[in-house]
Amino acid sequence: MKRFLIFLLLGPAVGFVVFELRELSAGKSIGGFPGFLMGLPFAYWFGLIPALVMWLEDWFLEDKMQLWPKVLTSTIFGYAVSIAMIVIWTAVPIPLRQLLTFGIVGAVQGALCSWLSGIKPKQPALSPD
Repeated sequence: MKRFLIFLLLGPAVGFVVFELRELSAGKSIGGFPGFLMGLPFAYWFGLIPALVMWLEDWFLEDKMQLWPKVLTSTIFGYAVSIAMIVIWTAVPIPLRQLLTFGIVGAVQGALCSWLSGIKPKQPALSPD
């Protein structure tokens, strides 16, 4: 349940922040803080399905891999999923450079969510009493 909530609630928000940082580094802005707030619902609208696909991949690999290899595969899978999402959902051709840099959005989202969902609470040491 923890994994599902992390990917569902945190995933699109992280992806949106990375997208905005990508846009700002390219010199683009969508209207400052009000534009950022208005864009957040769209991030959940368009980021929900990719986040659920990333969650499914991470959940499937939970018992099969240790934490860091799983985070690496989730990073690569998130990169591919976000590129696939933009190719499927856009109606206009996107230049290859922009398409490849858009994959960073899903890569960071997949890595962070996979890492957070893989953290296990430490067990308290048993006292010799």
